[in-house]
Amino acid sequence: MRWSLIGALSAMLLAQPVTAATYQPNGPIERRYAADGPWATTTIVSNGACDREGNVCDIWYPSNLGANPLKRMADGFRHPVIVFANGTADTVPADKNAYFLRHLASWGFIVIRSRDGSTGQGDTVADAAKYLLGLSRDPQSVFYGKVDADNIGLAGHSQGAATATLLFSRNDTLFKTYVPIETPLRVVCVVANCTIDLGALPQVTRGSIFYVGGDADVISSLPTNLGYYTPTSDAVDKVMGMIALGGHTEIEGSPDCAPGGIPGSCNIGVYPLLGYPTAWFMWKLQGAADGPAAFGADGELAHASPEWLGVLSNVRPR
Repeated sequence: MRWSLIGALSAMLLAQPVTAATYQPNGPIERRYAADGPWATTTIVSNGACDREGNVCDIWYPSNLGANPLKRMADGFRHPVIVFANGTADTVPADKNAYFLRHLASWGFIVIRSRDGSTGQGDTVADAAKYLLGLSRDPQSVFYGKVDADNIGLAGHSQGAATATLLFSRNDTLFKTYVPIETPLRVVCVVANCTIDLGALPQVTRGSIFYVGGDADVISSLPTNLGYYTPTSDAVDKVMGMIALGGHTEIEGSPDCAPGGIPGSCNIGVYPLLGYPTAWFMWKLQGAADGPAAFGADGELAHASPEWLGVLSNVRPR
């Protein structure tokens, strides 16, 4: 079934024109967060399974845990967490999306993802978060006492983006904010068991969400993202933005698109995903003061054309 889904998606992507593109961050907020943060990073693999399906987890984290150069703290800082939900795959290699995930860690986050390629209803995603929380309570772990359990965010790509939106729609109490990247058509999720109940989105009362799509991505087009953004409750902060010329797999760039991929699937590389998603997590999980200036209805992202299109926001001035 999974290979049938991949084949169908590949056929859709092959129908798209191949367009090479370059990307430059627009405003000062995006430029700040598109650059690497002040933390050096380390990457490890879990000792054994981290989820109910027996997958291992990859973890990217600040090498000097407990320090915060932004606050001039040498110790005592508890790091927020970002869990990542993968897109559909039979196997998830260790280096998949690694450039993007390491970038987040350079801004002080502990980033963890299970190598599950079928995140569906989100069980293995929650397992990964709970695995890290368990390490934070283990005196023998490098993460002991270093995790901010009250500030956990969830990012996801493709099927993983649908998983993130699904958990958001359920008012999940584990995650505080969400960044779904290239959330697919609902028909895709009928196959992948990640269907989002649109009727639940107006009932959301907690969290916040930043929908990211690509205007060259037929799987996560402007109408598809509008279909999720529009019914989402105004009781929470919600933002939507479409990457101009963005294909479905820009997030896999390292940082450029890999040669020989599906034509039209990656046109730019990971560059447009470094700045604003990082800024969102910095605002929502680390309390960065520039969040409203970046994401307000008249904020920097709203004026980021031609690189970003279709921007919508209900974020009010703070």
